[in-house]
Amino acid sequence: LLSLVSSQTYEDFDISLSGESKPARDEEKIFARVQETLAKMAPNMKLIEDYTGCQELARRAMSTPSPENERAAFEGLLTAVDSIASFFNFTKELEVVVPELLTTMASAPPTDVGGAVIPEALGYQLAQIFEFALEFDRVRMLRPNLSNDFSYYRRLLPKFNKHPKLRIKDDEASGMALFTAEHIPMMNCLSKATARAQEKNPQVGRVLAIMANSCRRALANKKFPQASTSLTCARAMTAAIVISDHIDVFSVFNKKSPVAVKACILQLKKDFPKEISLQNAIRYPPRHFNEAPPAIQDLFE
Repeated sequence: LLSLVSSQTYEDFDISLSGESKPARDEEKIFARVQETLAKMAPNMKLIEDYTGCQELARRAMSTPSPENERAAFEGLLTAVDSIASFFNFTKELEVVVPELLTTMASAPPTDVGGAVIPEALGYQLAQIFEFALEFDRVRMLRPNLSNDFSYYRRLLPKFNKHPKLRIKDDEASGMALFTAEHIPMMNCLSKATARAQEKNPQVGRVLAIMANSCRRALANKKFPQASTSLTCARAMTAAIVISDHIDVFSVFNKKSPVAVKACILQLKKDFPKEISLQNAIRYPPRHFNEAPPAIQDLFE
């Protein structure tokens, strides 16, 4: 792996994923703000993991239309739609807090001895967000009925717009429609949020590159004894690569990319051969994978 990156210097830093790092005084405000968002990740992850919808009731209502069957289907959908609303509202929160986090990280002063630096406490928070987004989207892709449930809910909504337990009305449902059609809603959200942050501070792209390279080095050096922490590191590295490719005009797979992407992919294949979703995340959503050199594309064959 070291020989792969010997021809180019890739910036990195000694990433910490212990969660014990404290923010500097001028980072405390954004750190606290992000912590509020992190607290909502576990409940939303549980909602998507537990999501079942009500396909049986919907099928019955469509195959045997009647006011009773349609009402039963609509009432069955209310809980599912509440979960979808929670996911949607969380993406709106991420769209606000992630640019704030990234621009703060991109504005961090260099160390006294020079070199790349990412604030440890903020870097840990970013890794947590990246891990959540990848894992949420992996589970979301296993719930194809989610978009069908929401579409049927909108069809029934005019008939039951006075239902006493109705919380998501037509105007809110219209705003959520595009979200439910996305297969990787959280990564798409982070890509858009990061692009906005990059417009404010061009160093945001450098932060992502440093994040990816730092995670790769930590994995290569076996820094984390716990398998769960290493997996968090691998997911953070993967998300940083994917988002970098989305926000950059040039391909992250380009030879001049600041990300040691080939070494990162080899590290995933070596340490996480069963985590195929991580390799797929790099191969399929990125904008420029089809432009990647054969040496990169062949890694996935």
